[in-house]
Amino acid sequence: MKAREDDSIRALVNRYEQQRSKGHSQYFDVDEFDRIADYYLDRGRTNKLSEVVSSALRIHPNSTVIHLKRAILYVETGEPMKALQLLDRLPEQEDTDFIRAAAYFKLKRHKEGLELLKDMVDKEKFDKDLACLEAVNILSAENLYKEALDFVRQGLEHNPDNTDLMSEGAFCSEQLNDIQASEQYYRMLLEVDVYSYENWFNLGQVLFGQERYEEACKAYDFSLVSNPRFMPAVLQMGHACFQMEHYEDAAKYYLDYLLAAIEESLPSAEGNTLDDLMVFVGEAFEKAEQYESAMEWYEHALITNPENLQAHTGMGICYLELKDFEQSLRYLEKAVKMDDKQSEIWIYLAEVLVNMDKDEQAIVAYLRALSLDPSQAEVLFALGNLYYDQQKYELALKYYSDTELLDATFPNIHLYKALSYARNGDKLQADSSLKLALLNDVHARELFDQIIREEQE
Repeated sequence: MKAREDDSIRALVNRYEQQRSKGHSQYFDVDEFDRIADYYLDRGRTNKLSEVVSSALRIHPNSTVIHLKRAILYVETGEPMKALQLLDRLPEQEDTDFIRAAAYFKLKRHKEGLELLKDMVDKEKFDKDLACLEAVNILSAENLYKEALDFVRQGLEHNPDNTDLMSEGAFCSEQLNDIQASEQYYRMLLEVDVYSYENWFNLGQVLFGQERYEEACKAYDFSLVSNPRFMPAVLQMGHACFQMEHYEDAAKYYLDYLLAAIEESLPSAEGNTLDDLMVFVGEAFEKAEQYESAMEWYEHALITNPENLQAHTGMGICYLELKDFEQSLRYLEKAVKMDDKQSEIWIYLAEVLVNMDKDEQAIVAYLRALSLDPSQAEVLFALGNLYYDQQKYELALKYYSDTELLDATFPNIHLYKALSYARNGDKLQADSSLKLALLNDVHARELFDQIIREEQE
């Protein structure tokens, strides 16, 4: 029935638009104009709604139904006082007070609007859930989600099977960051229709947002069982697998999504360009340590968009892992020229420079990374190591101490502090740090003695 209704309204709107585009005289009865107006209203196309209302009033100037649509138009276009003045001149109809309440909310007269909605719902004897749904729509439009949820609950008490109210409940709960309630509403929807791919997907999104990735995958999988061509679920499966470190599975889903996007000639997909999707594939292979495959997809991304920052960075990382430092340096230097505000890129660049024995340049890169994000224990520790190797033990101790302040459990931090104190001639502090190191590693003294011995040879 719903599909036939959709076809009917589309046919009616097409007929209206064709006649208007050809400049033909337009005759539609009040009910037809009302349905056309609702079509544009539901899609937020107020310019079209204004055209329809004007056309309808020329043919049916005394129609209360059309004047009510005119009042709605006033509310939607920021003229709520005009809406109230018009409503006062019209005979009372079923929807009059709902429009009046919407106008009150636009005027920030929230108390009056809420009291009117409650009164409307209380008066309704038979379709209380539908009245509640109308109230929810008005309140949601004003971002009054807490108040809207009160009507959601009241409506579901009257009709526990009203899926529109459940959907609104899920939406309002998400807006209030009540994830548990949102999940509950989606599960209620799935009890009514277990084959709804959209609700399975939405449930997956809620679970994904809670980092419950395995459960999210199951929800996305059910979505795809119901609709195998629902590609947003494929993409999200890739993201969930990536978060679970199932990188090869992530690459498969990303590839499936990418191929579908190419076949459908989409300029962008879920907000991602084709080169972005290629980077997703590359990153999954990179994390799976399949560097050659990763580089192949990064190269595809760069052919598609030579300015793709993530692809340049990814190529640099892969060459770093393959110990081709010259090539890695080339891509990472390009990346920092494109965006010098990303700490991660500076860190990879510093690692390359360390491997190329360019310690001074590496120190500059690490310091730049810290200036962008000071809370990086690994970077502080790396700087300590560089200064230790340069026999600048005071500076080494500074960065080791900063590392400990940031992360007291950082591996071997007390051992390295002990080494620095010893090399700086502070035996007392060296012994103190070594005792702390022994609490975490019973072999710390042996390692300490071995390193000192090797450095003295």
